[in-house]
Amino acid sequence: MKNCSVPFLIVFAFLYLCSYTSAAQQKQLSIEKEVNLPERFIYPVDYPVMSFSGDYGELRGNHFHGGLDFRVGGVVGAPILATADGYISKISVSPTGYGNALYITHSNGFVSVYGHLHKFADKIQQFVRKKQYEKESFVLTLELDSLQFPVKQGEKIAYAGNTGSSGGPHLHFEIRNSENVPLSVLERSYIEAHDKMSPIFNRVEFFGYFKRGDVPECFIVERGKGDGPIKVPENFYVAVDAIDKMEGTNAKLAVNEYKVYLDTTLVYDLVIGEVPFGEGKYINSLIEYSLKSRRGKSFIKSYVEPGNMLSYKIRSENDGILSLKDTLPHKVKVEVLDYKGNRAVKSWQVQRCDSLFAERYNIAPEGAHMAWYLANIYESDGFKIKIPSASLYRSIYFTADTAEKRVTPFSPVWNIHSPQTPLHTPATVNIRYEGPDSLASKALLASVRKDGKLSGAGGSVEQGQLVAKLYSFGKYTIAVDVEAPSITPSFNNGAVIKGDRISFVIRDRLSGIKSYRVEIDGHWVLAEFDAKTARLRVPLPDAKITRGTMHKAKVVVVDNKDNESVVTRRFKW
Repeated sequence: MKNCSVPFLIVFAFLYLCSYTSAAQQKQLSIEKEVNLPERFIYPVDYPVMSFSGDYGELRGNHFHGGLDFRVGGVVGAPILATADGYISKISVSPTGYGNALYITHSNGFVSVYGHLHKFADKIQQFVRKKQYEKESFVLTLELDSLQFPVKQGEKIAYAGNTGSSGGPHLHFEIRNSENVPLSVLERSYIEAHDKMSPIFNRVEFFGYFKRGDVPECFIVERGKGDGPIKVPENFYVAVDAIDKMEGTNAKLAVNEYKVYLDTTLVYDLVIGEVPFGEGKYINSLIEYSLKSRRGKSFIKSYVEPGNMLSYKIRSENDGILSLKDTLPHKVKVEVLDYKGNRAVKSWQVQRCDSLFAERYNIAPEGAHMAWYLANIYESDGFKIKIPSASLYRSIYFTADTAEKRVTPFSPVWNIHSPQTPLHTPATVNIRYEGPDSLASKALLASVRKDGKLSGAGGSVEQGQLVAKLYSFGKYTIAVDVEAPSITPSFNNGAVIKGDRISFVIRDRLSGIKSYRVEIDGHWVLAEFDAKTARLRVPLPDAKITRGTMHKAKVVVVDNKDNESVVTRRFKW
């Protein structure tokens, strides 16, 4: 054993040093890039009252927020300015994501990004419209050279809006380096902001921790009433919900650093810093996902899971697990800091009490063992799942069974493990299809909500099996989509349109909309789709139709199971 372990340790040390050197080289490269920065970046929003509705590093869904969100008074139309000299290198238009967005490349290779725009400056808008009509597509991505649209610092390039996956009018702004990593603009002082306010704690939860083999078992510690110490098991960790505050805004901004102490020992220290896009989804391992699933809240936990590839941002003792070797009172202290170093501190007394948790250790594990670092396959009658290696952040005992009550005739309802366990990359599921061949092409996987309603999750039938990608555990069944999408015009047939646009609301109940096409008088016209409201808006001036005459609009919408709807309306403009 001794002779075998030494080479392994040497190889492990070599790999560790290589990864450390790579990180150090990347940091040095980033520093070298800063030498060539423009003299300064300016605020990209020409608006009298400057404040933020979001900042870098906020915990957002399955990622960290990669930029700054500028307030614009709650309405669209605020002018957007180029933050520095450069050229527009990319234009994108999408019903989701950043919506209407511009990308400006600067002389040092950095790229500034401007998202959720209402529209572009006139010459850019005309160029985009021309390309949309050429391609007969609202969705557009254009890569441009340095000669097409050079811009000067302070030049108006667009107007703030609410397009894409936006919750209200604002500007999403980023600066990325030449490796396409979004940079922390305020922390690097590329633009300045006044911030002397400390973060605040919303809540801190305590979790018991033990292992059955290599499978961690974690459970929330219910706190007793009174002012005495919190009773905890021998091993536990904490989960922290905290936000930062800043002058001039009520927004819930990002905490940059989390520290956890047991007495005077620093057990956990996370500095979020800058996160490359490819690493953002590891947020699901940093947070206590069981609380995210049950409460919709993101708590950063001190426990460092083995499959968390953001662990290079963490200094920890014992993987962030706090361990009490006696039954005396001890002190747990949590400290949170923002990017300016403003801090907040909170402390609790804890005391080990084994008798309160003894029953938990005696529960036998159920399910099939799955190691987080391996590819795992589980099969039972009518069901199969393949989980890629490293899709789990820690090893689990996997379970899958069927509910007593069906909600469709095409398969049972499958309880696939627990929605409190995240998947980093999707699994593949095969479920036996029990419907007629005539409906097989319309079948899809559907998640079963608490109210019994279904939400489409994709997939198709192959050789009697519904095959689909599974992005989260939970309750699923097979459904069929034979219902065509709905199309609801905003105007009556023969109406006189006084504004500059007509609109339609398009929805699909289950499989989702695959495509749409709008024609006026037999010719394709641009229809701007807002996925948030499911509304198609047709700008009539761009359609180049004769004013004062009757026209015929035709809308064709197809869903992902090829069900088609067609609506026609006549109107005068």
